[in-house]
Amino acid sequence: MASLPARGEEAVATIGKQRASASSVEWEVRDVNHPRLGPIKFAARKSAVATPVGSETIVSQAYVSCQKSTRKIAVEFSNAFASNPAGGLGPRVWPRLTCYSPDPRGGGALAISELSPKWEVNNLGDALVQGLAAPELRRCVSIDVLQDIALPAGGTQGSLQVVMELLTYNKELDAVFAACGEKTAYASPAAEPPAATATATAADWRRARTIARGRTNVRAAASVDSPQVVMLAPGMPLLAQRTATDWWAVKPRSGSAFSGFIRGDRLVFD
Repeated sequence: MASLPARGEEAVATIGKQRASASSVEWEVRDVNHPRLGPIKFAARKSAVATPVGSETIVSQAYVSCQKSTRKIAVEFSNAFASNPAGGLGPRVWPRLTCYSPDPRGGGALAISELSPKWEVNNLGDALVQGLAAPELRRCVSIDVLQDIALPAGGTQGSLQVVMELLTYNKELDAVFAACGEKTAYASPAAEPPAATATATAADWRRARTIARGRTNVRAAASVDSPQVVMLAPGMPLLAQRTATDWWAVKPRSGSAFSGFIRGDRLVFD
């Protein structure tokens, strides 16, 4: 993999956990015997990414696993038509992975770098990379995934782009990394004081809108010094969850176009 900026352990874990907490994407984790990798612990999205193409829909899934015998990470992306989930669609070009990590110069900015692992196509047509070191992936608070999938000949288009995000500090992914020797980012509930958690986990998501005066910044972490994720128009509807500070975790009312934090004085509630 390409060389990445040195990380600050506290910054990458804090921002990574905040992003994971604000995300609406859910994962599940299992222990299985893989026919090729042997005993593994893996995490997969609970719901696949659905991308329409013509009259069909392509469903895309991501798997992040720890190969217990080697304590290395494998990442796999599968794609298929919803009408034929067993028929894999292979990549036209290899997936592109973009890493966002805390800038070593500080200031709350994120540094961007490309990960360049050695990909292969397995017997199901899935793009697969093996032998990754957990600490290298955990330098990233998040990883953007861009896939360019080859479509069958004779259709209206030859390929389709599918976008998804891997949040490396999601609790289920954290369990996979911990199985490969990486220090967990989540202390046990008894050991972790309430102030250490970024959000009040029992709080419900509430319907809200950005205020009518000017545009509102969504930040990657609960700080004005944190990088801007997106700028929202006045009156933008969203969902908000209370945190232990005067910032609220936010996400869209549907879909997963963004996630992050907005200061409470920039929100009104329905």
